[in-house]
Amino acid sequence: MNQSNDERNKFSAPQSNWAFKWLSRLVLFALLALMTYVATRKNYNFSHWVPHHFFRDIGVPYSARLWAEQNADIVLHFFGAMSLTVLIYAAKISKILSRPLTISLSVAAMCICAEIFQYSIGRGFESSDLLLGFLGVFMAYSRINKKN
Repeated sequence: MNQSNDERNKFSAPQSNWAFKWLSRLVLFALLALMTYVATRKNYNFSHWVPHHFFRDIGVPYSARLWAEQNADIVLHFFGAMSLTVLIYAAKISKILSRPLTISLSVAAMCICAEIFQYSIGRGFESSDLLLGFLGVFMAYSRINKKN
């Protein structure tokens, strides 16, 4: 009944891949739900997310706090697109969405659709949001493609 370490590792490796895949799917679902909620609000104000008291307490000047409040959503476009790309790749949803280029083009298309939808509901089309979304997709694509 004594098993070697190699035999134990052989059986435990698929278990951890399975758990990681499902955790990625869960986080992907939550991120997509949050992004959809924020993108479909007509008058969404991002300033609620900026930690004003923390910035004031550590001595950040008001002009820098105001800049952070006005431009923090642009940073989220970058990290949101990058996270979506990585999570779709890690979740291994289907054979179609298994290649890094296909995933990257899909997320870039989602970025375009989100900006067009925001324009149609009156929030405006911001090219900087789109550019940083594409940059986030490219950064994730280059990292994933390097692994393969």
